[in-house]
Amino acid sequence: MKRIKLLNWMLIALIAFGFSACDNEPLEGTFVSDDPGSTAEDGQFIATVGASDFVAEIVNATYFTATDVIIINGVKSNGEVITLSVGAPALGTFSLTAASTTPNSATYFPTQGDFYYTDGINGGTGQMDITEFDTDEQLVSGTFAFLGVRPQLDANGDPVLDSQGNPLYESRTISDGAFSKIPYDINDTGDGGGDGGDGGDDPTDPEDSFFANVDGAEFEDVEFIVNETVVGGIEMLNVIATRANGGTIRIDIPRDLGVGIFDFNVPISDGTDLIAIYTDGDGGESMTPTSGFINITEFSSLTGKLAATFNFEATDPLDPASPVAFITDGEFNIDFIPGSTTAETVFMADINAEAYEYTSLEVTEEPLDDVTIVTITTIDEVNNRSLTLRFPNDITVGTYEMSPSFEVGDEKVGLYNPDIGSSVLFASNPGTLTISSYELSSGIIEGSFSFMAMDPNGIDITVYEITNGTFVVNVP
Repeated sequence: MKRIKLLNWMLIALIAFGFSACDNEPLEGTFVSDDPGSTAEDGQFIATVGASDFVAEIVNATYFTATDVIIINGVKSNGEVITLSVGAPALGTFSLTAASTTPNSATYFPTQGDFYYTDGINGGTGQMDITEFDTDEQLVSGTFAFLGVRPQLDANGDPVLDSQGNPLYESRTISDGAFSKIPYDINDTGDGGGDGGDGGDDPTDPEDSFFANVDGAEFEDVEFIVNETVVGGIEMLNVIATRANGGTIRIDIPRDLGVGIFDFNVPISDGTDLIAIYTDGDGGESMTPTSGFINITEFSSLTGKLAATFNFEATDPLDPASPVAFITDGEFNIDFIPGSTTAETVFMADINAEAYEYTSLEVTEEPLDDVTIVTITTIDEVNNRSLTLRFPNDITVGTYEMSPSFEVGDEKVGLYNPDIGSSVLFASNPGTLTISSYELSSGIIEGSFSFMAMDPNGIDITVYEITNGTFVVNVP
């Protein structure tokens, strides 16, 4: 099958693009200083997180020409991610401290808990030096360091407050950061995450596709299917690509696995484990991974949408001395439940660690200049409050930074009104919105969110923490 490239920018974090470009002029103020002695090999992304080394297994970068912003991601197989965002990239020094006038920021996603962010309000700050920005070869190099902050939580998961009732923050230092000759993709759609999402009016689902290389040569599949099975009470998906000589690449996925990066660490499975299997079709033994991982970027058990990238080294599990096959550049996209049309609505969140329960929910679409915005409005009539999410109607799978308002139309906004009719709207600042699946043909969209809700005018200093947000809705 001809390769269809899935534009997979993993866990991309970006503030809205309605900012003025930042100049690489000398900086003022106090910053976490990057170490000019930090070095990385070509293609490498490294840092020190606290006292631990961070060496990314996956590195990607995207330059969004419409907004003049570059985003660089370093991802470890255990789920740790560092994301850097800079406007008007060029040789020079840039503040990574988030502000309303620039898209610059830095974010650290640990394996557990909320992210650390250079918010510019509660002590988060940072700096990056771009030492190479080659527009001909599309390569970027540099060094960075930042101090990320997030709200403190007590043993019960509740925010820790000061004597005035304001949340306290904890920090994480990311130092000695460096990346060298990272290839960057060009995106001219104007959006900051996934492979689209600029508010167009005619989004379509991608066609089923599969691609992989085996020992550097393309695995040319003639059939690509997903079998649904139940083994020992465990629902499983068998993703199978077959080429003309009968050779196969098969990946068994527990149906409840979800989105994320997972290691292939089981050489022999009882049928209920995440495992990859390669057979050459020429009489060789089945080969299973000695190392490798799968990055599931979209997974919906409701609609059957499933997309992932993968790499692994495989050998005969009963003969470790046998030859090794290298399966690289793997990626697939498939819908294993064709014809899905509706899904049961779900919307849940915690506000200051207490469950939010709505009495009504409405999903609408409305034009905003030349884009279309989806609005999910929930109202809790019992407590006279509301919680709302807004984003472009062609948003794609990925993780996005949320903004307090719309400027150019591709922002993602969360709003909380604690007292309808008597209070200001508290807006997301900062926050993240993750779209885990979006079947455009049916309008079924699934995701999660969390954000700090603040008065955008700065008059009311109250901060509301919205966490553990999840939703499944049908977009009209």
